Amino acid sequence: MSSSSHTGALLEFLVWSLDKLSRPTLRNLTDSFEAWEHRHKIHYRLRSLAQSGLVEFHRQAGQRTLAVTERGRLVAAGGVDPLARWDRSWDGQWRLLVFDLPGKQWDLRRRLWRWLRSQRFGCLQQSTWLSPDPVDDTLLPLKQLRLKPESFTVIQGQPAGSHTDADLVRGAWDFKSINRAYSRLLELSDRGIKIASDQDTSPDTRRGWLAAYRKVWIEAVSMDPLLPRRLWPTEYLGERAWLRRQEVLGKVVRRDP
Repeated sequence: MSSSSHTGALLEFLVWSLDKLSRPTLRNLTDSFEAWEHRHKIHYRLRSLAQSGLVEFHRQAGQRTLAVTERGRLVAAGGVDPLARWDRSWDGQWRLLVFDLPGKQWDLRRRLWRWLRSQRFGCLQQSTWLSPDPVDDTLLPLKQLRLKPESFTVIQGQPAGSHTDADLVRGAWDFKSINRAYSRLLELSDRGIKIASDQDTSPDTRRGWLAAYRKVWIEAVSMDPLLPRRLWPTEYLGERAWLRRQEVLGKVVRRDP
């Protein structure tokens, strides 16, 4: 697992553990996890997280307490807040980003496509990409990809004729694949509930499940454009998986008082 994956997994563990503790001191966080602490050097890693602004320490009643910052919570969730994106307003206008690139520059095209997908654009055609959000063309990676400003244009508008917003959503994003990813997450959620209810489950089993669960969550949320609610396909599983995730993580990392 990469260092960034370790960081995200630890933050996710801390978010849910600290939320369950009335007094989240460093000692009562780690006392029941001596083996885990020894193996993963949690004190050293917590200092590193604090230096990165992901957690912070305070003094409370003479004891050192720990809190995950808002930035840390965002990293724990995979770098994005689904609720904030789902609940954002939409002005009813689509933005089409249209490129005119030489046909032989396949490496350039692939790099551009990867960037657009990372920004949650939908693909209508290889040179036509879609977003419900305003496009700030100053943020386009023109210099990195050696693109000229005249090689693209942004068109804003609404579908004409018999076409609907739902047609554009279906055409631009692969919601079958997105829902398959969320279905895997729901299946792992069911397994997590069983793990949480089994008193004999070992800490290693819980940590293994948490790592796998996080991996599937990141895969799902990376594919998902996280569209405003009014644009959701009727079969969309994102919110259901998110709510189930809140439930299962709260149970799996719950500590006895």
